Amino acid sequence: MKQKPEDNELGFGSKTSTQHSRLINKDGSFNIHRIEQSAIGSTSIYHALLSMSWRKFNTIVFIYFVAINLIFACCYYFSGMDGLKGWEASSEKDKFLEAFFFSTQTFSTVGFGKISPGNNLSSSIAAIESLVGLLGFALATGLLYGRFSRPVARLLFSEKAIVAPFKEGTAFQFRIANKMRNSQITDMTCRVTVAKLENENGVMIRRFRPLELELSKIVFFPMTWTVNHPINENSPLWGMNANDLKQADVEFMISLVGFDDTFSQTVNARYSYTHKEVVYGAKFVSVFSTNEKGQTSQDLRKISDFELVKM
Repeated sequence: MKQKPEDNELGFGSKTSTQHSRLINKDGSFNIHRIEQSAIGSTSIYHALLSMSWRKFNTIVFIYFVAINLIFACCYYFSGMDGLKGWEASSEKDKFLEAFFFSTQTFSTVGFGKISPGNNLSSSIAAIESLVGLLGFALATGLLYGRFSRPVARLLFSEKAIVAPFKEGTAFQFRIANKMRNSQITDMTCRVTVAKLENENGVMIRRFRPLELELSKIVFFPMTWTVNHPINENSPLWGMNANDLKQADVEFMISLVGFDDTFSQTVNARYSYTHKEVVYGAKFVSVFSTNEKGQTSQDLRKISDFELVKM
């Protein structure tokens, strides 16, 4: 069945024809600068907290915890420390510290009992803080669950793509593997599109050409997968060498979709190789061997290893 032109439309349009940097970053995000109508309206806090790195997430949680307790510590301190029973500080600094640590105990509902509210004002502040603490921990728990339960395809890509001898000709190749040992992905589908500058009536226009793969889908994905695009007369890469790839500012954009058995959900991943990351005249080193139990063993530390060959 012949593909329609819109089936190969990636969504970048023709306005990226003058962009000289990669369109897809190494982490799979799109390298497109957006100027929003409203910074607040275009931001989803929940989505941002789910998708950011663990380091940023933990930093934000820590800053929130310290900040909210500083606010309530100020409320206790400036409303009068006489409203709290059990404090023993003599200096103003120590008084504030006692108010801060009492706030952390109230916020977390630990309540060690050394200090307690002594009047209606301090009791009201403590009651409000307890409510804020309960809501805060409920939100943090939900976010933690969302981050742990969110299915993500953690795929390992070879650092370089290569143009290697293949059958009677050559092929564009790269290798991928599933990083997650305890997660099985099935029905893995791969699509590769090459973005290249083409001369049309004297004007260089960036065009997106789909690459026909020797194998675009595999049922099971327990081992490494070397994705092959045979370079023949029908290939957009036909007749191009390393210098031609550079002149055409070529970028190979990869889209992968599979089904994660653990989460019973579809997962996807994106990646790209620029012309600087393509090695001509190479072949990948085998990652397979047989262990003492007779099982096929694969060494993922070698997934990017290759050796130069004559073309």
